[in-house]
Order: sequence, then C-alpha cells, then structure tokens
Amino acid sequence: METREHIRVVAVIQARMGSTRLPGKVLRPIAGKPLLWHIVHRLKACHLVEEIAVATSVNPADEAIVEWCNAQGVTVVRGPENDVLARYAAAAEKLDADIIVRVSSDAPFIDAGFVDHLVATLIEQGGDYVLLEEGAECAHEGVDPFSRRALDKLMMDAATDPAAREHVTGYFKLHPDFVKIVRAAPYPPLAKKGGRLTIDTPDDLAFIEAVHERLEARAGEASLADLLLLLEREPELNRINAHVQQKPIAEPSGQTAGGLALIRCDGGGQYGYGHVKRMVALARAMRDRQGIGAIFALNGTDDAAAPIRRAGFQVAMLHGASDLETLIDANSPDILLLDGRDGPTRGEVEKLKRSIAVTAVIDDGSERRLAADYAYYPPVPQAHRLDWSGAHTLPRIGWEWALTGLNPNAAPRGAAHKSSRPTVLVAMGGSDPFGLTLRCAKALAPLDSIFRVRFVIGAGMKDGKKIAEGLVKLKSNYETVEGFNDLTIEYANADVALCAFGVTAYELAACGTPAIYLGLSEDHAASASAFADAGMGLSLGVASKAADADIVRTVRWLLHKPLARRDMRAAGLSLMDGQGAARIAADLAQALAAARTPLKTAL
Repeated sequence: METREHIRVVAVIQARMGSTRLPGKVLRPIAGKPLLWHIVHRLKACHLVEEIAVATSVNPADEAIVEWCNAQGVTVVRGPENDVLARYAAAAEKLDADIIVRVSSDAPFIDAGFVDHLVATLIEQGGDYVLLEEGAECAHEGVDPFSRRALDKLMMDAATDPAAREHVTGYFKLHPDFVKIVRAAPYPPLAKKGGRLTIDTPDDLAFIEAVHERLEARAGEASLADLLLLLEREPELNRINAHVQQKPIAEPSGQTAGGLALIRCDGGGQYGYGHVKRMVALARAMRDRQGIGAIFALNGTDDAAAPIRRAGFQVAMLHGASDLETLIDANSPDILLLDGRDGPTRGEVEKLKRSIAVTAVIDDGSERRLAADYAYYPPVPQAHRLDWSGAHTLPRIGWEWALTGLNPNAAPRGAAHKSSRPTVLVAMGGSDPFGLTLRCAKALAPLDSIFRVRFVIGAGMKDGKKIAEGLVKLKSNYETVEGFNDLTIEYANADVALCAFGVTAYELAACGTPAIYLGLSEDHAASASAFADAGMGLSLGVASKAADADIVRTVRWLLHKPLARRDMRAAGLSLMDGQGAARIAADLAQALAAARTPLKTAL
C-alpha cells in the first residue's frame, strides 16, 4: 500500500499493574496466556501497523511488565504513572510515529481487520481522530487511532486536563472541535451488539475464560466474530459480568472518575466472618458499579483474608494501632470505611479524615461514628436510640441500607427449587464460638425424620470436621454442608432456617427464607426482635437463655404453618431486596464526587 511508504503507523498499548478494580490484570492468564499476550498477538495480524509498543509507568510495580516485554521482544516505554498522555508522547517520539493506535490493555479480542479499517479511513480522509459513523453499531472495544498532529496539540493545549492526561483520546470525544474528526463506514463483520468484552474485574475475567471454554479455543485462536456468534446462541453467558459498569471518561466539568476505598474490618477468630462477607459485597459493588477500587485492612486472623483475596481485592493484616495510618499514608485512599467492633477511636478518625475525602461506618454504635461523614444501619432498636448531638454525620437508617454478603450473580431471589422433603437449615456462623451447631443438633433430635436437617459447618469452626462426622451419625436425616464459599442456593432451598443472629439473618431474609433467630448476646437479640417485628422470622432471644424444648417446638410449629412461612417469605423479599451494597456504593460515589467538586463562591 502506497500510504505505508509515507506514513508510519504504530500501536501503543497502555498497561499498568496497579488497576484499582483488578490489580495485575494485564499479566493475568486467559486460556493459559497473559492478557497482554493476547493483545500483542492480535495486533501483529494488522497490515497497517508497523510496530507495537507497551507504554507503562516508572512505578516499581510495573517492572513485571517490562520484564515480560523484554522476554517477548516487545518495545517498552516508561513514563509518569498518573500521566498516560506523557507516556504516549514518549512512545510516539521513540517510534517516530505518524499515526498512533491507542490500545487499551483490557480488551483481549482485538480484531486486526477492524483496526486496519479505522487506520485506513484516518489516512484516506486526512483526519486526526476517527470514529464510526453516527449510529453505526459495533461490538469492538479498546482501539483509537489518531494522528501525531493531534497528539502534539494535546501536549501543547491540554496537557493539564484530567481527561487528556488519563484517557488521551477521550479528550477528543469531550471536545469534538479540538481536532479534525473523521467518520469510518460501518464494519459489517462486527456490526452487532456484543457482551461486555473488556476486563476490569474478576467477573470480567471469568466471562472471558468461560467464552474460551465454550468455544474450545486455545489462546489466540478464537476471533471476535466467533465470540459474537457464541453469544447469540448462548446469551445467558452475558450474565456473568453484565452487572459491571464501565468507568466513564469524565464528567463535563472535567472531574475524573473512579477512586480508591480503604476498608478496615474485623474478621475470623473471635469476630466471625460476617463483617468480611458484607464488606466484600460492598467492595464489589463499589468496584463493579462505581469504578471505585478497594483495599482491605483486616483486623483478625489470616483465614478471614481468603474470601477477600478470592474476590480480587488486596488485603493487609493489621498488627498494631499505627498500621491503619501507615496504609493510608501509602495508598492515599479517597474513602475510608470502618466495619468492626474494634478500631480507631473518635479522635483517631478525626485525625485520619483530614487526608480522606469521605469517611463512613457500618452498623457502628461506638463514639467513632460521630467523626464519620456517613453512617449506615438497618432499622434495629439500637440504631434508633443513637444520639447524634454535636456530630456532622449523616445517618442512614432503614432496611434499604442493610448489607448482606450474598453474591449478586447467584441464582435469582425466590427462584429456588425446593426439595420434595421439607428442609431445615441450621447455620450458626462461620466460627460458631458457642458450640450452637452441636447443641441444636441434639435439640432437634425429637423432630420427625421426614424432615431433612442440613447443618452448615463454617470454615472457622473449631473441630469442624469432627463435628460434621458426629452429626451425620446422630440421625439418618442429618446432613452437613461443608466447604461452600457461597450459601445462596442453600439458603433459598431451605423451608425453615435456624440461625445465630448476624449477617446470615440478613441473607436468609433476602432469599425469602423464614428463619428462627438465636442471639449470641442481648444486642443480637434486640436486633433479631426487629426482624421478628417486621415479619421475616421468629426470635428466641439470647441463645444461652433459650431452652432446647423451645427450639424444637418453634421449628416444628413453623414447619407445619405454610401460611406463616409464606408471609415471612414475602416480608423478607420485600424488605431485604439485596441491593443494600449497591445503594451504599452509589451513595459513597456521589459523596466522593461532591467532595471533589470545588465549592462555588457566591457572587
């Protein structure tokens, strides 16, 4: 092609290890090869691209990218971590580029023919930036060809603009008169809607892996057209990551998107696992729906860190009072979230919040709540009795703010297929510190064997394996549930649940499962009374004061009252809609956006 002799086209892939939503994603394996490999491999098939480079940062964490590029023989350029535009300018200079194809490092299904189509249009029409014609549908993502002239103008006239510095070509979309934008004709092979094909979260990664598995394709074999045909045949695959929201380029004011939350919570050992479960759910909602990344500061035992890491988040264990401050200094979070019985004092929170835009507490009755900007509670008696005198905190109290640890991508609420045998689920928490599982097994022994009784053996339960073996020997209708990370299906399949009050009670209500609550303390019993008053279950008060005969009598009564169970199911599904995490995430994102917006001076 004549134009190749005069115009040098290069592709520059922007890549960092420090993604807030999925750290290290560019080197995560897909079908056995790193994500970055997939992108380079597909770009090599372009006819108009003469050279490929990776633009990464000078952050030491990105040494892994440099090493990979060197091993693969791929040119690498380094520049400021927070200035993508400067990295592109350095890459264009090094490669002597006339046209630069900006390539995102999160789109593994680059289509070489589509890239050539856009580049050819840019050259033929003498443009500086190219978009498809208005209204043209296309499933492709992650590539933007633009001219060296456009890059130079960005460096001269918009180098300090947040949209230009972070998104480069995104500035052209926000300011369409800045350079000459030309329009490319529709590209028929990809002229259709696809799923969410970029990788920003663990669920996106799971989707891409599932696609490769269904196509029975090795790394680099499947085309984007193949993927689109698969999604037409099996649209249900889109559910894996359909809930993930793409981070916007910027607000009209130039406000950049995203942010980072530091979540300090208790977990494991004496604390149980409820705090961790619900904060992982909130972290997922912030990451997937609001583009806000999260790191955890965990007070407790190492086993409670496993579900945090499994969800794709970094976690640091707290060993001393100063560790939280050290983490804040090292990571400069925008949001500080506190969820735990232990933790910083009110004075310490006041000090910490000087460098943090938004602070919030979850279900916190301590004095530290008075130093927070936001506080979230279910409508339990203790929340309504709190005194907010002298505080600037905004309390949010209601069932709509209740947090569960449920996976938002599990089976739809209320869609369970019940067993032909009525089932009682016994769930006494991840660690069951008071040995209620074994006590309830003995208490339920008089129950007719026609009823199926399933006991959840928590990951932190002392002598859990031994207890499980003993349970199944007690009665033929006793079964155990072990090693499950997500109990949503178990909850939804139960006809009646007997549980220690805690996060499990919220999750059962969200699944529409009638429950009987045993409080581990007077405080828990008070909270359980709110659930009973709302019609979602029955409370037996504090476990240590409840008689075994009361336990079996209440379970038996509820099993024989289908209308009562129906009403409890309806109350749970109505009041506990499972969207608490999404609401809090949206509330915090809005608060962060407001905190970032400079106050307008009255004229």
